Amino acid sequence: MRLDRRRRRYRIDGRSFEAARTADGVARLWAEGPDGLACALGAAHAHDRLAQMVLARIVGQGRIAEILRDDETTLAVDLVMRGLGLHRQAEDEVASLGEAGRRFAEAYAAGVNHVLRTEGRPLELVLVRHRPEPWRPADTLLTVKLLSYLGLAQSQQDMEKLVIQAIHGGADPEAFRRLLAPHLDGLDDATVGLIRGLAYVAPLLPPALRLDPAAPRSVASNNWAVAGRRTASGATLQCNDPHLEVNRLPALWYEAEMHAPGSHQTGITMPGVPGLVMGRTTALSFGFTYGFMDMVDYFVEEIRGGACRRGDGFVPIETRREVVRRRGGPEVEITLRATDLGVVEADPLSAELADGLYLVRAWPGHRGGAAGSLEAIRRLPGARTVEEAQRLLRRVAISGNWVIADTDGHIGYQQSGLLPARRHSGLYPVPAWRDDLVWRDTVDPDLLLSFADPPEGFVATANDELNPPGGPLAVNLPMGPYRVERIRELLAARDDHDIASMMAIQNDLLSLQAVRIMELWRPLLPDTLAGRLLAGWDGRYDAGSRGATLFEAVYHAVLRRLFGRRLLSPEAWEALVDETAIVADFYHLFDAVLLDDDPFWWGETGREGVLRAVLEETLGEADPFDLMPWGRRRRVMMENIFFGGRLPRVLGFDHGPIELPGGRATIVQGGLFTAYGRLTSFAPSWRYIADLGADEVHTALAGGPSGRRFSRWYTTDVARWLRGGYKTIRHRS
Repeated sequence: MRLDRRRRRYRIDGRSFEAARTADGVARLWAEGPDGLACALGAAHAHDRLAQMVLARIVGQGRIAEILRDDETTLAVDLVMRGLGLHRQAEDEVASLGEAGRRFAEAYAAGVNHVLRTEGRPLELVLVRHRPEPWRPADTLLTVKLLSYLGLAQSQQDMEKLVIQAIHGGADPEAFRRLLAPHLDGLDDATVGLIRGLAYVAPLLPPALRLDPAAPRSVASNNWAVAGRRTASGATLQCNDPHLEVNRLPALWYEAEMHAPGSHQTGITMPGVPGLVMGRTTALSFGFTYGFMDMVDYFVEEIRGGACRRGDGFVPIETRREVVRRRGGPEVEITLRATDLGVVEADPLSAELADGLYLVRAWPGHRGGAAGSLEAIRRLPGARTVEEAQRLLRRVAISGNWVIADTDGHIGYQQSGLLPARRHSGLYPVPAWRDDLVWRDTVDPDLLLSFADPPEGFVATANDELNPPGGPLAVNLPMGPYRVERIRELLAARDDHDIASMMAIQNDLLSLQAVRIMELWRPLLPDTLAGRLLAGWDGRYDAGSRGATLFEAVYHAVLRRLFGRRLLSPEAWEALVDETAIVADFYHLFDAVLLDDDPFWWGETGREGVLRAVLEETLGEADPFDLMPWGRRRRVMMENIFFGGRLPRVLGFDHGPIELPGGRATIVQGGLFTAYGRLTSFAPSWRYIADLGADEVHTALAGGPSGRRFSRWYTTDVARWLRGGYKTIRHRS
């Protein structure tokens, strides 16, 4: 397949389509219907992103040590991925596809396999001597499950595991009750006793998630829509900027412009999956942010003689043995266990399971959801109104806050995700033998939050707390409200919004978090050069800011002083900050303590005394003339996901270093931290703006169209994306 500016015709397994590129390298595809477009997109994905797709499949199957690199780290990855069992569940779920969904997935696979048969393998696969197996619908469902779980459902799981691991190790439950109030009110002494009696607790940092290049963490995002009465054109505006890892190449997303009779789609797709994920169709524009729905729970199982307790009796648990092959070492036989509730947390290298109390991890996605999500993606281009789109999107298994606008002038919101029909908060484990406490089903999706045409004339989300009034508690731990408050503030400021004002909002660097905390700190700042510099800081995280650098130094010093003494040990707190995303995800929980004067946290010295001491100590050590500007502190390489920075830079697989403006609470997030043993980031991975009264969209991608190092399209959008610029993709036949 050739993919360049010239429009060419192809025929694959009886399906005809045409393909070309825009001047910026974005794939342009034409076909007679959804299946033809799926086939065309499969061919385009395989042509430009085959290594990315294959890597995700290898990780999901737990075959890294067999195919890519054999060492103790990759073996550990395989063990945990085998324990998750996503690949087996995807195989089982293929049967759940309806006839139209099956044809859709098979057409996509036909396009991928045509490229596998007719084109040379990407260099990455040649170097590891891997010839990929044909792509199948099960591989597409596996990709959906990987995106759903790793970094999405996993976020709430990490917080629950922190609570369990800390209490199991002797931490004070009261500190966690206060930090997470009111969600741990039911964590009574009996439950604490069960946690402390667990026979096995896997660490919060399982080695498997330290090598996760194929499915980057989705930490945060923004999206909004503006009604025509608040726009200059009189048409609705809709904007998306999903925040993901950007220190990687190729970009996670793949832009495409797709045409069929009566249908025009422009936006981002996911290599491995047919269909539009975010963007614009003939009648709609839409996008989602991560909804922070609590989708994963732990239960405590009492296991005796290979059976788990149910009421007054015991029922056998499922035991499965698998072999993990290795490129350079002997194969490893593992034992995996599950109950009717979920996956048992136990040592997979041990063939025997001693009697005792164990954790079981329950996630509705283990039982399904990927097929329904694919069906929604297939049908979404045919939706003509916000209401039609809402009905489809509430069936998506991924936790999402969807914002939609249509050409009839309507805007709306739809929550999605497989929400457990639980009876407790979900942030602490309960006994699995108590039938009144466990869940075995999910909430009716029609009960999830949904609304249209709000009176203020706009809809905005930024991973904030969104729960249906009087309905089920879907979100118990959102991210902080600062970003969405800033977006709403800027949207409410005028009634003549246009493309330029949307671009300005997407590039805004003011942190309301910093503004509010500085109101508390400013009267306490020492009269030193550093103190005066911080006092005069405007709260913006631009690349040249030294005030942002000082603020962050003090902020983390205060967190260390409080939570390294009262919540965890100093060493455990440092590990939590350095090796997990918990503080990055749930910083507002710690902010609530900083902005309050509860003596439980501040002790006899009180809040003012502690803050004065930390400010004087931290700012006394800071020389403003030697301070590194914020951007230089946020330098990072964009590394090829396959090689992970192991190749010499001169070969060009990696790009950079780049500087990330923004912070945790700015609309332009610019997070940089170590998570699960590897340097990661969160920043706008794609910017998108659409005025539904014009036949065009404006976008910028953190990467380029192609994942092939020697393609001219490898990094073509990076410079534009870094400077906050946009390209225009026009709607045309």
